[in-house]
Amino acid sequence: MLRKIHRRFGPPPLLRRPATYATFVHIILEQQVSVESAKATFDRLTDACRNDPSPRAVSDLGDDRLRELGFSRQKARYALALADACLVGEFEIAALSRLDDDTVRSQIVAQLGLGNWSADVFLMMALQRPDILPLGDLALVKGIKEIDQTDYASSQQIVDRAESWRPLRSIATRMVWQWYVHQRGRDIF
Repeated sequence: MLRKIHRRFGPPPLLRRPATYATFVHIILEQQVSVESAKATFDRLTDACRNDPSPRAVSDLGDDRLRELGFSRQKARYALALADACLVGEFEIAALSRLDDDTVRSQIVAQLGLGNWSADVFLMMALQRPDILPLGDLALVKGIKEIDQTDYASSQQIVDRAESWRPLRSIATRMVWQWYVHQRGRDIF
């Protein structure tokens, strides 16, 4: 399956993001919406923060301004809670790169509004960890089902299916994403 995708599309895009608070906000904005919609809101935030959506800058904007920029009430709450955790030193993003995947995941999911999908995206894109399989990602799950023409009934079946991709499941995931968006006539990479 992956060989065919590689032949057709070439290597998957790296999709690298900095390991910063801004990346977490971008991930929060991507939860349950299109990548394009999240990017538009993130771009407005970046402009409002003079190209530096830091914890202090976002905190200074406050809830009302974030809502004006396109944040939902819930996502504004998450971004502001994360800013507060960073500002008081409860969540140290710079330290995450020195930790193993499981410890990074547990620290991320301890933050309001960040779950396993958010942790997986951060591990893959910001920390460039090679063996992440984001089971909560709809494009990955749908993509595998469509590519294999199989209706996997459980997450465990997808984990089993992806076992042959170890220790490079992050690369395989990006290849599935690459195929998935192409099938839909989109080009987000």
